[in-house]
Amino acid sequence: MNKQQTWLNTAVIVSFLTFSCHALVHASSLQSHSAIANAVKQFIKGQNVPLKNLQVTLTSLNNQLVLPKCGKALQVSMAPGTKLLGNTSLAVSCDSPQQWKIHVAAHVDGEVNALIARHPIPRGTAFEEVNLEFVLRRYSQLNHGYYASASLLQNMEAKRNIKTGQILTPAVVKAQKLVLRGQHITIVAQSGGLNLRVKGKALMDGFKGQTIKVSNLNSKKLLYAQVVSAGVVRVNY
Repeated sequence: MNKQQTWLNTAVIVSFLTFSCHALVHASSLQSHSAIANAVKQFIKGQNVPLKNLQVTLTSLNNQLVLPKCGKALQVSMAPGTKLLGNTSLAVSCDSPQQWKIHVAAHVDGEVNALIARHPIPRGTAFEEVNLEFVLRRYSQLNHGYYASASLLQNMEAKRNIKTGQILTPAVVKAQKLVLRGQHITIVAQSGGLNLRVKGKALMDGFKGQTIKVSNLNSKKLLYAQVVSAGVVRVNY
């Protein structure tokens, strides 16, 4: 190898090393996307999300995005009223040494305990815990809603026939009538610290919390009372 070839090879190596060093310095001065993603994930995990096996995926962090490296911990926030489950949006910002702020979209998913029918539940049947059980289901697959507590089904009944293993959703549930028109009922009258009970008759069907017209069987007086439980209404004086 002659001197000219040796000089050329040395120049190429030096140029390559110089370029590599500049590239490394440049890369080290930029904010890594992985750090942004980790900051978002840690923020969401700290919000007491009611999901098991939480999964957070950033869906809008462009590979071409270039930001100066933050010298402090990244700040993550959400706009008031923003939902935390499913598709959501968050703001990531830096205060020092250079201020910047970006908005990123994320998909939050995981598993929830959802109630299913342990046995077939015929239409019109009131829900009882003996006929229900919990199963783990992925939140993103429960597009029609679900029930996470049996107490939410109190005073509710099946709107249609429900199969074994079927997820219970608002579409298959309806409020149960606790008072039927023409039914003899108990009227609870509250006045100060006194509770009086008299016999009455319902002149309307009624759900829990609904105000219906009733008749006092003793006085024959017509009243408006609130349904409080099966066969019981309340009036306030």
